[in-house]
Formats: sequence, structure tokens, C-alpha cells
Amino acid sequence: MHTRCKQYLSGKTFIRFKVKLKILLLFPLLILSYVLFSYFFLGGWLFSSIGSILIIFLSYLIWEQGFLKQIGLQLNLQTITKSILLAVITTICSLLIMKYIGNKSNIQIEYINWRDYYHDIFYVLNEEIVLGSILLFTLVYKWKIRPVVASLCLAVFFSLIHYVFHRWIFADRGILGISTLITLFFVGFVRNSLIIQTGHVGYSWALHFGWIAIMFGSSHTSLNSNMYFTEPQLFNLYLGSTEMLIISIIMAGFFFAYWIIKYSRQQVRIPY
Repeated sequence: MHTRCKQYLSGKTFIRFKVKLKILLLFPLLILSYVLFSYFFLGGWLFSSIGSILIIFLSYLIWEQGFLKQIGLQLNLQTITKSILLAVITTICSLLIMKYIGNKSNIQIEYINWRDYYHDIFYVLNEEIVLGSILLFTLVYKWKIRPVVASLCLAVFFSLIHYVFHRWIFADRGILGISTLITLFFVGFVRNSLIIQTGHVGYSWALHFGWIAIMFGSSHTSLNSNMYFTEPQLFNLYLGSTEMLIISIIMAGFFFAYWIIKYSRQQVRIPY
């Protein structure tokens, strides 16, 4: 009996070691695939979808049967349909909001081509998987961090990573303003809370894509100077606006109220 226990424990230890080794070897490749194939580092509108394929494939090798749950793609037909509908509604709302903000500075928003929208579909999906689902579910289910705490912490990371990428990494560089970073924090909190509550990235992808399709998938031209806006300028113009700051605060407040009610019902002290 004692020998069997030792064999069982040694076998279990070997399995854990194998899993850790696999993550250690494959996870850096997953991150590299995300960074290189999502942000035009290699050029070409098609690369973001190749990145999605690589991320999904590497996730399968790492988590095997549970990979769809880990990356937030455990979706049924109804959820996919709702996500697409939400993406359409968000795109329309984003266009109206940006037109309102842009009109005050005499900015014209125009369609460019379908390739940019195609790129945005998968670049946003890659972000939702890697910077959303994988990190959140690891924090909540593996490290046992409370969902609201994980959501808040990752929202800080979400905001700061945008600053780092646009300040030092992307070719289209610039400095994101304080109001832009605050809005990104609130938007990140909404995104994180949505993923944790639903268990998938469908709805968060829809909200993210609907905004990005207009901000990055379309051209924004100043009619005063006939100059195009850079990505950091677009972030500061729209996400740094008072309108978007107010909208993001309202949305974040709704989700924070949800967490308070949920914790109150569970009679658990709310961490601030």
C-alpha cells in the first residue's frame, strides 16, 4: 500500500513537472506570436489572423482539452450571434460618438478599405485572449485572486501597457495623456469584469472591435490642416475626451456595483 502511494505521488509529480515544462517552453512562443503577428510588426493585413491561429494552436498544446475555456473561446452559436450583433451596435455607436467629438475639431472620418477591418477583427481577438482571458483566468482560478481584485489589477496593467507600447515599442509613437490612461483603466475594468462574468471573450471582443474599427480601421483627417492623425493622437483625441471619460466611468460604476452586490450576497468583505 505504501509503495502504491509513492508510485501515485511520483506519477502525479511527474505530470505536474511535465505541465510546468510545457508552459515554460510554449508560453513564450504564444506571447511572441501575439506581439509579432498582431501589431503590423511584420507588415500585412493578413498577419493578425495568422497570429490568432498560432495563439489558438499553442494554447491547445499548453492546456489541451481545457484550452477553449482558458482562452475564452468556449462559445455556442447563440453567444457568437449575440457577439456579432453587439459588435455591429457598438460600431454604430462608436461612429456617432467619434463624429460628435471630431466635429468640434473639424475632423473628417472616412472609410479606407476592408483589409483594415479584417486586421482589426483578429488583432482585437488576440488582445482579448492574451491580455484578457488567459491572464484573468490564471489570476482567478489558479492563483485564487478575487475576481474584482484581478479585474482592477489587470485594468491598471491594461492602461500602462498601452502607454509603454505607444511610447517606446510601436513605430507610430507618442505619449498618451493622463485622461486617456484613466479612460483606458475604466474601459479595462469593464472588459475584465465582462470576461470573468461571462466566462468568454465574445462580448468583450464585440465592444473592443466596435470601437477599434472606427478609430483605427477608418481614416481621421483634420480639415483645417489636411493632416492625418497618428494612433497616439487618436487615443488622446477620443479616449482622452471628457465625453469618453464620463461614459467609461458610468460603465465601470455599473460593473463595480455588480461586484459589490455579489460580494454582499455572499457576505464577503469587499476589498478596496
